[in-house]
Amino acid sequence: MADGADPGRRYRVLLTEASSASAREVLTVLGRRRHEVGVMDSGGLNFTALSRWVKRRHPSPRFSADPERYLDALYQVLTHSSYDILLPTHEQLIALSRHREEFSRLGVGLAVPGFEAVRTAQDKAAAVRLFAELGLPQPDTALVADESELLAQTGRLPAYVKLPVATSSRGVWRVADPAQLSGTAALPQVREVFARGGEVLVQRALPGPIVMAQALFDRGSLVGAHTVLRKREGVQGSASSKVSLDLPEVHRHLAELGGALDWHGPLSVDAVLDERHRTVHHIDVNPRLVEPVNAELAGTDLVQRWLALSCGAQLGPPPRARAGVRTHMLLMAVVRHAEVGRGRRAILTELARAAAGRGWYEGSQEELLPLRADPAGALLLGAISGCLLLSPRLWRRLAGSGAPAHALSPEGWRRLTEPRAY
Repeated sequence: MADGADPGRRYRVLLTEASSASAREVLTVLGRRRHEVGVMDSGGLNFTALSRWVKRRHPSPRFSADPERYLDALYQVLTHSSYDILLPTHEQLIALSRHREEFSRLGVGLAVPGFEAVRTAQDKAAAVRLFAELGLPQPDTALVADESELLAQTGRLPAYVKLPVATSSRGVWRVADPAQLSGTAALPQVREVFARGGEVLVQRALPGPIVMAQALFDRGSLVGAHTVLRKREGVQGSASSKVSLDLPEVHRHLAELGGALDWHGPLSVDAVLDERHRTVHHIDVNPRLVEPVNAELAGTDLVQRWLALSCGAQLGPPPRARAGVRTHMLLMAVVRHAEVGRGRRAILTELARAAAGRGWYEGSQEELLPLRADPAGALLLGAISGCLLLSPRLWRRLAGSGAPAHALSPEGWRRLTEPRAY
């Protein structure tokens, strides 16, 4: 593929999965710009279902169940289809990083970092150590290697106990008292980490809202950045309402982090905001681009820059986004009511407020399922809302309790760290 990207050209783009919120939002940005989009689809309920912007669906194994089989399927699709660019919208980036030389030989545009950098970002214990080395602010955190060390962390409560490899808010528990700490220490997932010689994080809980920062790097140089404030929590720790922020401090932190890792491609970081002092403490890093529609609406189109980066274009400094751009995810808010037991009345009230543009929805744009631009999203929203109105307890079945199809499980991570050749 020729170096550089034509901003007026319509590319044939393959997304590595079909089910995550991030894939849905990347699809929205690409669809609005009339790129031709295909997706790797492992079946089941997903956010891209029925979208008019998906031109081709390629059946694939579940990435979470067997990343090696998934990679084989992806390789075959790229070998026999004519795509210009491959965008890893979730943790497939990790697998592609592990085998980026093999995939780069296919001639498709792809921007992923080296695997050693991914090891550091994906392993929460390694990331904590890197943040400490760089002097980047983070909550008081202990790395513990056995159950007795974990039970001794009562002085840090309330805290979050985190597995070293976890995704989609799974493998993270908020612990408020010694009894909860003891119960968490007895969990099979925690004991398995200790049995394998790994470390579990105990991170002091800080007050304040969550900041979500997204970035793009060109071999360690920051070429795209955007920051939003989570104004309202959605189901399983997602964001149902956001507003864009101008926090230069966060962008400086991102630049330091990406430079230290020599990162290439997308990277996202979560932090807790001290609203009084306008400072942050970083709590998580994700080797992917998380939900980029707010960035697009705020004037920082990270997806378009991602396309250019994947084609080998030289990008300038990150454009500055407009602060105060409000977006929401109605579906995440609806399911959140069921998750916390608020019942049918709260769900109906939420839907009514969204329809009328009141409350959180005043002056805000839908980012997950833009019904006017892609009307099929109404079927998904209607079906899930109807199920929850029939029985709010169905949220567990809809959300799932195991690793999502698009996420990397701890077992999958172990498989990827073992030698493998095509």
